Amino acid sequence: MLSCRYTPAAPLSAFVNCLWYWEGTPQPHTKEKLLPNGEAAIIFNLRDQPIRIYDPQDLSKYESYGHAVLSGVRADCFVIDTDQQERVVGIQFRPGGAFPFFRMPAWEVEGNSVDLEDLWPGRAREIREQLLAARSVELMFTSLERRLLQQLVRPLELHPAVAYAIGEFQGLSHNGRIGAVTDRIGLSSRRFIELFRRQVGLTPKVFCRVRRFQRVLQSVHGAKHLDWADVALECGYYDQAHFIHDFQSFSGLTPSSYIAAATPHLNHVPLS
Repeated sequence: MLSCRYTPAAPLSAFVNCLWYWEGTPQPHTKEKLLPNGEAAIIFNLRDQPIRIYDPQDLSKYESYGHAVLSGVRADCFVIDTDQQERVVGIQFRPGGAFPFFRMPAWEVEGNSVDLEDLWPGRAREIREQLLAARSVELMFTSLERRLLQQLVRPLELHPAVAYAIGEFQGLSHNGRIGAVTDRIGLSSRRFIELFRRQVGLTPKVFCRVRRFQRVLQSVHGAKHLDWADVALECGYYDQAHFIHDFQSFSGLTPSSYIAAATPHLNHVPLS
């Protein structure tokens, strides 16, 4: 098994959380559920098989793509084949970070994956070929960082109101405080929601719910003893029932089921 992460240099670092590489042996389970985190990602499968994305409600239904996909920002889970993870390179964007690299607004790929070749015709294939030809993981990251900068179609910036709100929202513990943040922005509620959804892909309310869900995962992942009522309170839920409902809506799992199935990867849940 080989797992590597790399944080690109500025100015990319403000938009890209990390570049990552994974190479491992086949897993005992054939599929994994991926949980939403409010961020978009690009994945290059360096094996020959195409990428498949499954419906978590019916695993007989799937969409098949090429060897590289843009996974749009999501507020729901999806399922992948574990053999897609035998040798994979990815770009994990920060919230709103994918916006400068694509011509369409972020909301157009909300909850969906798109073949990267459809968005970057010819260039997606070239990038993958360069990754395959690289003699080391470090050279893969160097190549990917350079090529990503070449794919810019907009200035490497977000609208100031969106950038400010992302920073503030990620520190919120309760959706009731969203209004306090938007009041300081100086835009109408309708205009701000439109801007935020265009650049981030989700409405401010849904984004805050997804990021709160992620705070829950971070607080319980690997924990030995848990009081779910305390977790709910600390993460800003009204009560335990509200917490469990939100957790199930994003993951399709109860909190206890997630803990029982959790892997070292926060957002990956194995399926038999």
